[in-house]
Amino acid sequence: MFRMLGLTVAAIAITAASAVAAQTLTITTAGGDYGTAIKKAMWEPAATELGVTVREETQSDGFAALKMQVTSGAVTTDVIHLGSPEGAQAAAQGLLEPLDYSIIDPKSLPEGAKSDYCYPFTSYGTVMAWNTKTFGSKPPKTWADFWDVKAFPGRRALRANAQDLIEIALLSQGVAPADVYTVLSSPDGLKKAIARIAELKPNVAVWWTSGAQSAQLLKDGEVDLVVTWNGRAQSVKADGGAADYSFKGSVIGTDCLAVPKGTANKAAAMKLIAAMTKPEREAKLTDFIAYGPVNPKAYEGGLIPADRLQLLATAPANGGTSVFSKADWWVKNGDAAQAAFDEMMNR
Repeated sequence: MFRMLGLTVAAIAITAASAVAAQTLTITTAGGDYGTAIKKAMWEPAATELGVTVREETQSDGFAALKMQVTSGAVTTDVIHLGSPEGAQAAAQGLLEPLDYSIIDPKSLPEGAKSDYCYPFTSYGTVMAWNTKTFGSKPPKTWADFWDVKAFPGRRALRANAQDLIEIALLSQGVAPADVYTVLSSPDGLKKAIARIAELKPNVAVWWTSGAQSAQLLKDGEVDLVVTWNGRAQSVKADGGAADYSFKGSVIGTDCLAVPKGTANKAAAMKLIAAMTKPEREAKLTDFIAYGPVNPKAYEGGLIPADRLQLLATAPANGGTSVFSKADWWVKNGDAAQAAFDEMMNR
């Protein structure tokens, strides 16, 4: 009897262990080179460490996918990759679970970067990139040049979204980086930015909807000038594409990892985020794509080679002319900004 009881207990233990080992989590990313980088540097080794299976879904608009899942009560993803402004909006709309800082290290973020709902893990710059065959040694140098279609003729590509673009529009009019959000918060600030984008609209050949698409346009030479993210532009350049880019006037943002409200695997999702964002994994991300870590310890101990540091938007050598995206402004004004942008696009 005792032997049978022992065998039964052992069987239960084995079954429980198998259930843990067999647990499957779903992560949603933007795909493309960025999604591959996150996989290779972060979630794949984290999954191995935790002994779980992770499957990936890709969405060009993660926020829209998140909102549809949560509001419909059919949550299929456990961890979602969002821009921090989108993360702040999602939190304000009750779409996210609070981060569990008893699982995730609360000291792993710099002062002021901590979020209650979406964990920042990487920083990037929205930059101007160009086809080197078109412009040779005399490319545009400023956003004002980007808008100057006479001095710099060519096919342009912009993101089909207000975010980052309205900041760039003001920079193109000579607004100082430090004053961009002051102007946007004024009564006519948003109207001014949208009107500036409308000026360029007739000369925009492609309005892209995903980072992967923006990189492909640049790589294939389908456009001469494109607003894209520095990691995407660097990937094209590193692959031998006729492309270059500048950090001058870049809009610095962060991306974050969140857990959708109502996931059945909340605790496991928190553990995955904690494992993904260890310093060595955030540093490893820079081997695949030129986006800088948010965890300060990732910059220590030579985890990031010196030649990679110069490719990061937040490196000291690349600062000084950048605008840092303000998530709180986007929470308050994001819907109005996007509505104004959509109206302009439909005119």
